Amino acid sequence: MKPTLHTLVIALLATVAFAPAQEAPAKKKKMAPLNQVSEPRMGKIYSTKPENKRFTVRLDDNQWVVTSEKTNKVVAFQVAENSKITIDGAEGKVEELQKGMRVTVIPQLMDPGKADKVEATKSAPDEKKAGETEE
Repeated sequence: MKPTLHTLVIALLATVAFAPAQEAPAKKKKMAPLNQVSEPRMGKIYSTKPENKRFTVRLDDNQWVVTSEKTNKVVAFQVAENSKITIDGAEGKVEELQKGMRVTVIPQLMDPGKADKVEATKSAPDEKKAGETEE
């Protein structure tokens, strides 16, 4: 009886040892929560999804949304059909919004997750390139 038990244990260990390792499922990237605050939000565009008419903003330090659960440094906005978008003062489209642009978003009053007005600039006017001096 001992040899049979011994053979069974060896067979079981061999099966476990040579079984292909299962890959962990790919982590699904969490989407930023929709904005919940009706005041204008300022920051830099973090990502864009023009096909979904959606973009996310990494908020400036004084713009963070603090709740009892967590602090949101990145919030998302849906672009409504009647939203007004300007880029460097000219009329623009959601497809033209790019990561890294400075942006001020004025949310809709009744639905703060939707942008009523988006004012974007390609570069911040206060940021100077290295070596630049005022004259």
